[in-house]
Amino acid sequence: MFRLVLVFLAAFPAAALAQDCAPRELGNELLQRNETDQTARKALMANAESKEVLNRVLEIDRGNTAYMRTVLAKCGWPKRSQVGEDAAKAAWRLTQHADMDPGFQVLAALQLKYAVLSGEATAWDLAVLVDRNRRLTDQPQVYGMQFMTTPGKTIRFYDIVTPSQLDARRNQIGLAPFYCWATRISEQNGDAPVEWPAHVLFVPQDCADAPDSPMQATH
Repeated sequence: MFRLVLVFLAAFPAAALAQDCAPRELGNELLQRNETDQTARKALMANAESKEVLNRVLEIDRGNTAYMRTVLAKCGWPKRSQVGEDAAKAAWRLTQHADMDPGFQVLAALQLKYAVLSGEATAWDLAVLVDRNRRLTDQPQVYGMQFMTTPGKTIRFYDIVTPSQLDARRNQIGLAPFYCWATRISEQNGDAPVEWPAHVLFVPQDCADAPDSPMQATH
């Protein structure tokens, strides 16, 4: 029997067995991992040609992805009312960087959506995660968050699934209308012109009271 127990335990990562869901401990771990993540990425930005630095970032991402899998399986998505805003944002960032495991990002987005609908996470985080994952897997984006700047300095949004329903999807999770998002993107890029996505309804409106959609660093 003792041998069987050892075999059973060996089948699970140590992190899964030791995962602590207590808000304080969970929040502290998320913040620590976030700091390590950001430090490594800043080093990569400063040494973009360094394979050693790149490998360090990838190693951190693998470890954080395994950790977040365990957190979601045992604790659910970290609630900002429990772990705090900064730790909740850290959970999102670690999941954002799980690009080597897009299937996990999809599962995480489902849990994150429940958190958003219950007021425990931000709509912006969900939308960016979902659309990042869709771009990685060559699928049209859902919320219209991903864009590029053309050589002519025009803002061009990547393909959007069922574009006529874009604002309905955004409204469901509490995002500002796409018109307001596109306007903000233009303003933050020196009033660059926007190439309006095909079949997305063009509905000019007053965006002063629209739900906030901050442009935040996602690195």
